[in-house]
Amino acid sequence: MTNPYHEKSIHGTPIFPLQVYSQHDRDGFYFVPQHWHEEWEWIYVEYGVLNLTIHGRTVTLHPGEFGFVNAGELHELKSVGESLHHAIVFNPEFLNFALYDACQHNFIRPVTNGRLLFPASCSVLLPECAEKILYHMQEIMTLYHTLPACALLSIKLHILHIIELLFQGNYLLEHTASSKEEDSINKLKKVIEYIHENYASPVALETLSQICYMSPNYFCHYFKQEIGKTPIAFVNEYRIQKACELLTESELPVSQIALAAGFDNISYFIRKFQEHKGVTPKKYRKLCFTKIQPED
Repeated sequence: MTNPYHEKSIHGTPIFPLQVYSQHDRDGFYFVPQHWHEEWEWIYVEYGVLNLTIHGRTVTLHPGEFGFVNAGELHELKSVGESLHHAIVFNPEFLNFALYDACQHNFIRPVTNGRLLFPASCSVLLPECAEKILYHMQEIMTLYHTLPACALLSIKLHILHIIELLFQGNYLLEHTASSKEEDSINKLKKVIEYIHENYASPVALETLSQICYMSPNYFCHYFKQEIGKTPIAFVNEYRIQKACELLTESELPVSQIALAAGFDNISYFIRKFQEHKGVTPKKYRKLCFTKIQPED
């Protein structure tokens, strides 16, 4: 799940489009910048703390907690210290039946077509409901990794049980965004694509605001409202993430990495890097290099 904006990766297989990902972050460096995809993503934190930001609103997931990302939602993930979390990512269309019946009309289609949305966090659920859903998520992960007989059927049944619990508790939300709001979000996605494709060059606020057909002042307000940070902070954060990739995947000196990531001032780059990662670029490289060394 590393594609930075519109993720087009295939999760699972064409005949069973579901995949379970597990991420152990030892140093608190895990960060997936703003992106979106057409799949649902159900995230469970086994230990540690994970911040999940969806359209500018951040929910903090603690051990034993989970969150939902709906199709097309702009979101980012960031760990806080050492953590282990799991993500169940799948195409909602594989829940649809070939025969259109009352179950599909009343319960399946409203969620697979986005008319009803999942809540971002389990914090809105009653404890007994959250406990049952967590059980089904854990069963999905176990079945996925062990693949006993009928595992694929069992996984699908557990997903349907989760949807059933959310319907029973009336936790699903009506999708109320207007066509104008949807259009603004789509323009914002184009802004994010532009930043991710042009981060190594100067990125002008005027250019970004023009993509959204907004004045620079209104654009800054709208961007922060939907993303949770200013455009400048977003650009710096993404540049630092690209610098992290170069630090771990190349032997380039820090000064060259700063320039390649779009920073024309080395001191500013080091200061911003330390603000975001808690360590200097050299220390980050050393920690990541040590982590990938084989054990004796």
